Amino acid sequence: MKEIKQSKNSLLLTFSMLLLLVSCKKEKQNVEYDNRPVTDGRKSSTVRVVNLGSYNQVQVNGDTLTNYVVRTVNDPMTGKYPGTKYFPENGRLGVTWNIPQDLLKQGKASLLVEERSYGGLNSKATVDVAEDASQPMDYYFTQSTAEIGIPDDGRPLSRKFKRDITAPANPASFKIRIINLSAPVNHTQGEEDLVGPMSLAWADGTLVNQKTSQILPGTASDYIEVPYGTIQFKVLSKAGTEVSAIFNGLIEPNTSQIINEMTSATPRPDIELTYAPMKTYAPGGVYTIVISPSKFRIPYRFSNTGEELSVYQNAFRLITDVAEPLNTTYSKMQGIHALAGTDQIKLLCNGQALGATIPYGGHSEEQTLITGNYKIDAVNATGTVLATTDLKLEAHTNLSLWVCRDAKGQAKISVVANDMSGRFNIGGSDDATNSGYLQQFPVSVRFLNRSNLPYLTFTTNNGQDFGANYAINPAAVNNLTPGSFPTENPYVSLYRDSNPYKFMAYRSSPSTVPGVWADDIPVLTGQNLIARPELYVRGLLPNHESGIYTIALIGSVDPSAPVAQRAKMIVLKHNK
Repeated sequence: MKEIKQSKNSLLLTFSMLLLLVSCKKEKQNVEYDNRPVTDGRKSSTVRVVNLGSYNQVQVNGDTLTNYVVRTVNDPMTGKYPGTKYFPENGRLGVTWNIPQDLLKQGKASLLVEERSYGGLNSKATVDVAEDASQPMDYYFTQSTAEIGIPDDGRPLSRKFKRDITAPANPASFKIRIINLSAPVNHTQGEEDLVGPMSLAWADGTLVNQKTSQILPGTASDYIEVPYGTIQFKVLSKAGTEVSAIFNGLIEPNTSQIINEMTSATPRPDIELTYAPMKTYAPGGVYTIVISPSKFRIPYRFSNTGEELSVYQNAFRLITDVAEPLNTTYSKMQGIHALAGTDQIKLLCNGQALGATIPYGGHSEEQTLITGNYKIDAVNATGTVLATTDLKLEAHTNLSLWVCRDAKGQAKISVVANDMSGRFNIGGSDDATNSGYLQQFPVSVRFLNRSNLPYLTFTTNNGQDFGANYAINPAAVNNLTPGSFPTENPYVSLYRDSNPYKFMAYRSSPSTVPGVWADDIPVLTGQNLIARPELYVRGLLPNHESGIYTIALIGSVDPSAPVAQRAKMIVLKHNK
């Protein structure tokens, strides 16, 4: 057999190739993407710009920071603008902008904001800003008189206000103030005069605090602390009328009220409602509500085909002064007394009273509680325990504790979670990614059966279905049984421009819907949703008002029951 010999050189070459292959082998790394608009370590100053006008471009110390790109109306790229270093998303100035530290020279800068648009007026405003590290400062820019369409009256286009970024003393509260920058507008279309002192009010029109009332033009109120929750703040003029918040809908110029969104019908009837968004204000948050001239749409009064005009009117908007903290600690809870035959009750949470004594058909004030495990007892006037339940309280929830009877007539505490988000599912997406819709001015109603009627169906006029923005879950209104409640799509989203309507109760059955009208149960109307009619100082009431509601039938349908215990509907409004 012939021996195969390999030279030293060939062995060395083979060994070198093996080393090369081993050394070239690298560990695979996961590919990571950084989608942040700003990826450098840029530090923000304590100086902030709040843009209440149409300004979209900005210069600092003569250096242009935005793109100054103007698109024509027919440009296929209209609405799409290239980003810049300081405005990476679309290269344009938005509503708020914290000036980066590196743009200040010895803590100061010369600032110019202006509007650049196709066919625009190119309004501009300038101001010198200065940073005080111990006191954050806001520079508010408002619409120019040229843009509003009135002669120059010498009004300043920028105002400086201190901004509070310290947390509330009570961690379960938030801070809020109002800034009044109301100013004269063009009244050629009959716009009402809304210049003057402004006041912050709750949804029912009662004033929030003396410190946020009668705030004069050009001034700011002090910050006040308010318990966190879902609130529909309103702004009232010196005459007590409501000032609209900014929104895209049509308004009546002489009242600033919402009018029907019809494209070609005339007349367009008023609905006597003024737009004011609802929001859950976070514990630890700091906010400003500012009033200033803003652009609105109104119908062209000489047209019957839906033409519109643009006008300016004083309106309010919400500015967040610090990024909203995440609520991981607090929850809201209130008790409702629906236990017929018991005059008064009290709810105890781990032995502590949840608010004051509750009369039959009434409810306690909403209380803020820390997350955790609770034992809930319902007791009567003598302290006898009527019903008990254990509850694990989660953060950022809103619960109603209904003391009522179950289908067997036994007292129980029924815990109902209220959806305060204003969100509805409109379908059209397998995973619901794009099928949600947020209503900031909802009329959302949930129905409950807390009576001894075995099956209850709620309808509107003459047994008809409710007119609603989205499809109604039949289980939310049909054949409701005592003590139970639907959890899937439980709310009916009523049209805000609904004609006058009723809430009616029907004796139904699993085989018959709506059934027979329960004419022994008093009928309610949409106007029963109005918390305080005195709010509507113009003298006309709307057909309902915005809010998140529960309507429940309580009491007994037995004809021999005492009058005070007979079945009736009660209305509970969950937002303040």
